[in-house]
Amino acid sequence: MESKNQLTDPTRVIIPVPTAIESTTNWRNFMKNNTAAADARRIPKAVYLSRTDIMDMAKQCEADENIVGMRAYFTLNNELSEEVKNEIRFVMVLVRASEKKPYGDDIIYMPGEGANDAQGIAGNSNVYDFTRPCPDVCDAESPLFTGIL
Repeated sequence: MESKNQLTDPTRVIIPVPTAIESTTNWRNFMKNNTAAADARRIPKAVYLSRTDIMDMAKQCEADENIVGMRAYFTLNNELSEEVKNEIRFVMVLVRASEKKPYGDDIIYMPGEGANDAQGIAGNSNVYDFTRPCPDVCDAESPLFTGIL
């Protein structure tokens, strides 16, 4: 019997709106209480991805049947500090099925290139920062932003 690759199973879970509001409120409270953020309005709440970027990633997935999904890694552009503007963002990489790794391989270099070719240049990178952080790009009236339904 052939084993099914669970990485290709859908990851979408639809949750009730009140649960989403509670969870996003929990995040904001956690960040406010556990970081040096002087201004609660600046606490990162979300990231925005454009349709164009989503479609471009989908095209790459369609072009290579070994790509099973994508992974997003959270990032900070600086170490935690009150003196500099710091943004929580995430970078995305496509994930290739792997017989050795149950959760797949991150495709961090362009096809045909590898770490030996890196030399610190972005030209061979396959790691993308498509995000526009929120609160800069937000729906400030959304219950997920305000915590109020």
